[in-house]
Amino acid sequence: NEVWRIIGIFPTDDGTGNIENRIKIIRNESIGNKYWNTYSSNIWARATLKTELNGTYLTGLTSEAQSMIENVKYYLGGYNGWSGQGYTQTSVQMYSYERKIKNTTSNEFYYGTNPNSWTGKLALMYVSDYGYASSNCENKMLYSSTSSTDDLRACNSTNWLSNNSATQWTLPQVACFSYSAFNVHSGGLVGNDIVYNNQYGVRPVLYLTSSVQITGGSGTSANPYTLGL
Repeated sequence: NEVWRIIGIFPTDDGTGNIENRIKIIRNESIGNKYWNTYSSNIWARATLKTELNGTYLTGLTSEAQSMIENVKYYLGGYNGWSGQGYTQTSVQMYSYERKIKNTTSNEFYYGTNPNSWTGKLALMYVSDYGYASSNCENKMLYSSTSSTDDLRACNSTNWLSNNSATQWTLPQVACFSYSAFNVHSGGLVGNDIVYNNQYGVRPVLYLTSSVQITGGSGTSANPYTLGL
């Protein structure tokens, strides 16, 4: 009874080492503005938002909908954002950073000893998901301080994950701090904020189980696919 959109098909670990191609989807609408966490930590496993998505929100879905959601490993890499890296990074680079499993220098992809993954059902979109949601924009900078035509803002009109009226939280951490995570600003650029400073839009993300089937619809906005088991 909700509209979701397809982000893509990704080789996905179910947390036991079993890897299969799975369909990743995102809720079309935000479930509201919320804090990423209510205290100073960008460890997703301890985030109040993680708890809400995998608790109150998940149990509020129908039992059939719940059974369609796969338990998967979400990688938690981000990047420094400072120390010379800045926001000149692109979505192509960010895709790689998000999946790094350890730092090569201090606080490069993870703050301190932050875990590199979390296994569960519901999380948030990656920064790279946002960057790849517009054709031929994955090599744009996440943010340019000199020109909006050089960064992802140039792709707002064709980026289906863009929401010009709201800033949206994403999953990756800002690795140089223990208290910051990345977000997508309402204007389309990628930035970051302290996890307990502001409440931003939350669009749940999940991977479908391999047993899910299309039971109707044509995949258009007027006649979306319906899913069943």
